[in-house]
Amino acid sequence: MDRITFLVLLGLCCSLIACSAYPPMKICPGEERLDYKCNHDVTHRVCAKLVDNSHGQCKAISWNNKKQTFWQITGQQRWNWKHTICNGPNAGDSWCICMWATANLIKIVGCDNVHINCAATDIPYLLRSKREGGWDLGEARECIKKKCPPPK
Repeated sequence: MDRITFLVLLGLCCSLIACSAYPPMKICPGEERLDYKCNHDVTHRVCAKLVDNSHGQCKAISWNNKKQTFWQITGQQRWNWKHTICNGPNAGDSWCICMWATANLIKIVGCDNVHINCAATDIPYLLRSKREGGWDLGEARECIKKKCPPPK
């Protein structure tokens, strides 16, 4: 076996060991991309609850005491896609958001106030990531460890 093959196999084994603490990722209810999972690119890895879709109301939920929504806090109001979340083929209440947006939200509203769907978030990927979109993900990693500990 040549050195490159060995290193590739070693990396795959280490990834499997690191990921084995968490069960397979579930779909993010409301996501519309591909198979509805938060693992298709280098940024959209966190499944966050953005709307209350109970009883068909499709209302953006607030993330802080100022009653600001995800779209207001992250400066994405003009792209508000809540109706896609509520009415798409995978209708639900959540979306795969960017890791930078997650870090931004945690910094602004605090870890206790972020609405993360742990089962549908690519936790191992986030825990291995250091920066994304110019944002340091250290605080986000610590929050995810707190909110989404590995199952016992």
